[in-house]
Parts: sequence; C-alpha cells; structure tokens
Amino acid sequence: MARPVEIRYEQAVYGSFPFWDRGYSILAHSPGCRPEWLVGLRAACQQFGERPAGAAEASALFALKLEAGPWLIVGVSPQGEDDRGRPGALAFHALFLDPRDYRQAGGNPFDFAPLLRKDWTAETETLPTGVWAVEPAEPSLPPVGNQAESIAATLGRGRRVAIQANAPIDALARQVWSLLPLSIRGRASVATWAFGNGNHFDLVALPRLAGIEFDGSYVDLPQVDASPGRPTLEPTVPRTGRWWKTVLQRAMPILGLSALLLGAALGIVLRPGNDKPPPALLPEKIATSLDRPHPDASAYPSEIADAEEKRRVTEGLVNLIEPFGLRIAGDLAQEDPAALMMTLATRLRYRGPWLTAAELAELEDEAGLGSSRDRSLAREWHARVRRFAPDRVLPANFPAGPLRWQLDTLAWSFHLDDEPADRRRSPAEIPHALAHALALDVSLRETPLVASHPALAAYRKFLGRLPRR
Repeated sequence: MARPVEIRYEQAVYGSFPFWDRGYSILAHSPGCRPEWLVGLRAACQQFGERPAGAAEASALFALKLEAGPWLIVGVSPQGEDDRGRPGALAFHALFLDPRDYRQAGGNPFDFAPLLRKDWTAETETLPTGVWAVEPAEPSLPPVGNQAESIAATLGRGRRVAIQANAPIDALARQVWSLLPLSIRGRASVATWAFGNGNHFDLVALPRLAGIEFDGSYVDLPQVDASPGRPTLEPTVPRTGRWWKTVLQRAMPILGLSALLLGAALGIVLRPGNDKPPPALLPEKIATSLDRPHPDASAYPSEIADAEEKRRVTEGLVNLIEPFGLRIAGDLAQEDPAALMMTLATRLRYRGPWLTAAELAELEDEAGLGSSRDRSLAREWHARVRRFAPDRVLPANFPAGPLRWQLDTLAWSFHLDDEPADRRRSPAEIPHALAHALALDVSLRETPLVASHPALAAYRKFLGRLPRR
C-alpha cells in the first residue's frame, strides 16, 4: 500500500457476561451483519475451546475466513465470572471484513487490533458499522528472530504450525505476518492463543498440545515462553506422536526464504498455453461421470435475477477466484457472473497424468508398496485432484441459463453435486461453499511413493498451488 486504505467493517460481540442469564450468546451486532455471519461467529467461538486447568487467563486474537464469505477478526477477552458465578467467562468481539477489502488492506489481522474492545455492559444493545484506515507498512521492518523466520517459511510451504505456549504469542505472530507475502497473508488463519483446534488455524498457540487433534499438515515447534520480556523459544524434545514430524530447523537463509515465498506467491498463473479446450472424455484409466449428467435447466424456474443477489454472487465468485491466482478482466468482475463461472470451470483444471486402475488397486491392497499411511495419503491426493478433472464440461447453453442453475452446474463440473436437497444453500452462499470445498485440506508431505509414481508427483505439484482451508 502506498497510502492509507479505508476499510468498512461490520461487528458483533458474542460471549458470557455477569450481567445477564443467557449463557453464551450474541450481545449486540451492527446493522449490516448477516444471519449466516453470526452463525459462523458462534461456531468459531465454540470451537475456540475451554480453558484447561492451570492455563493463564489472557486476551488474544484470532482470524479466519468464514465459509459464509467474510474474514472474521476476533478479540478474545476474559470477563471473570459468568452470571452463575463460574470463572472463565469469555467475550468475543468480532469484525467482519469483505475478503477483497481484507486483501487490499494487506491481509494483516493485527492492523485491526486497536478496534477490538474488552469491556462490555448491559447497556450495549447495538454496535455501529465502522470504517478503519489501515496505514501503509513501514519501509523498514523491525528485526525478527529465527523463530518467526522458521514459522513464515513453514507457512510458505503450505504447512501449518502448532506451538505450545504459556501465554498468547501476539508479538511472535506479528513478526511472522510481517515476513509473509500477501498471497499467504490473504488466506492464512491465526490464533495467538486458543484452547482447542476445532478451527484448524494455520498458526495456533495452545497452553498444551497433548490431547488436541492435529492432522498431518501440522508441524510442532518447540515450546514458547511468551512471558513478558521473554519472547523466545525454549528448546524441547521433538514430539514423536502419530501426526508429528521433526522439529523445524531454527533458521533459513534469507535468500532461500525469499525464493520460497516468491514461488508460493505465483500461484496458478494463467498463460495462453493453459487455455486449451478440455477433452470430451478422459482416458479410461480414471472413472468418468457420464452417469451423472449436468442439472436440467428446465427443472429450474424462470427468473429475473435480483440485482443485489447477482452482486453478491459476483462478489463471491471474485473472492473464490482470486486465491487460486486466476487472472480476470475488470469488466467480468463487475457484472457477469456467468463469464466468471466459465473462466473458473475452464481454467482451474488438472491436465496432468493420472494413476492407472492397476496403481489404484495397488494402493488399496494392504500388502501394496509403501506404508498404509502413505497409501492412504496417495488416495486422498487422487480424490482431491479428481475434483479438478476436465471430464464435466459446461453445457453450450450455460450463459443463458438461470443463475441458480448456473451455480449448481458449476458445482457439478467440480464433482461437488452430492449435497442433500434439504441443505441447499442460497445462490450467494454457493461460491463460498465452493471455495471451501476446493481448497486444500490434506497434507502434502513427500513420501517414497511419490518417487515411484509420476502421477503422484504431478498431483502433489498441482495441489501445492491451491489455497489451504
């Protein structure tokens, strides 16, 4: 940013307070908060976890992107006892930001920390919509330690980091975010302190890691002593549990880190050579889906798209496309959701080699090559890449169809059409659900099978370019 950027935000507060008898609930919110945002806020706060015995009571910050659309930046503050005299009550003051505004502001949740309140009373019945000016980053950043460099490098490789700490790691997390490029800041979630990992943060600090469920995308760092005046990592023995790998090296050469982050920022850059039309059928070695045709447009009522709904769908599609690195013309981003969907369906495709039927059968065989965990991971990669197969081509009449049919057909083209009818989303919610479904949610650790199966190497390279959940 060359000059300050003014960012509009909505806000709400959720928590348990000594001045009412409603337990945890929404205390107040601004007029622009949508119901699905408040539902997402409740879920995120409930997955923050309960403070374990002996853990410090302290304020913290977490930030993540809601499936319903906006970025959520939350200040967590202790409230003492609740209405029944039980200790450990918390308040969650949340800011809701449009994803495009969040990226324009630099993708740094700590820039919004001054807006987060800690004190609440029974007189708080409503909150205003606000505007916040985010200042450009300072040309010269303060020095950062090896810990921040290691964490930034890990996030740049698409991994996640969990840290055992005795207090919130706000200072360390700020340093990490100062090192990350916008392409990673714009999609990475963080919790400077939490008691559980139900939100699957990319960087999270917890009072203890034992008993918390982590998947293979996480790296365990040494314990942090975050006491005032001691923002250092204390050496500990590396974990050897089911999901843990070795401890990261303490530092990475600056040139190597820069090259790594630059590579991560490139994303899936579209070039004229990528605009090849998709084949009508895929090779026989992967299962096609001709038994499930695209949705029938005649089953959808004729509609005149509401201007506001069309705007929200277009906004959601732009927010879906940008993290994948797809370039879109400015006029498309303004008024043509069908063109955006056709761009996405044509260009966000995997066109590399596939595992053969014999190789897939070998991965299912308990006596096959590699460990059972490596074979399971290979099958997961195949399933994720399968969503991007070019076997489901949008029909010729796609641009003229009803908006809801277009969205359902887009989901069908990415093999995401199995949702039960009673859980159908509104048109404006579908792009956000697609973004969640297409984002990466599995580990990309290298296994011996990658060297012996060229298709797995291609899968890993393709999946590594996707944004993470």
